[in-house]
Amino acid sequence: MKKTITLIAMPFLTVASALAQTVASSGQINGTSLLNLIGLVQTIVARLVPLAIGLAVLAFFWYLIQFIWKGKEEAETKKISIAGMGWSIVAIFIMVSIWGLVGFLGSMLGIGAGGTAPVPGIPVPSN
Repeated sequence: MKKTITLIAMPFLTVASALAQTVASSGQINGTSLLNLIGLVQTIVARLVPLAIGLAVLAFFWYLIQFIWKGKEEAETKKISIAGMGWSIVAIFIMVSIWGLVGFLGSMLGIGAGGTAPVPGIPVPSN
């Protein structure tokens, strides 16, 4: 239980630590430093998504190779390999589905990849 709580809390503590360092160095939170921090987090997440999908694909092929090589001889290895392949497919499906859902919602809201949200304004009638 402690390990799970630690794993969940680490990203939040990292961001809080970076924000605290920003506040300590400047004495206040200004928009530029906060935007820089958000940009850093966005860059890290953008690089981790393809990496995570690639690791899930590698895990699938690893379990497939184990299934082919050792599956006939060892029933336990066969069972573990089938479960590993199944969970790898589930992980790939979930990651790609979330990626697609975020893209769909972004297109519905008018936010392109790397874009910004449209700023609402008051229409001005032209004469």
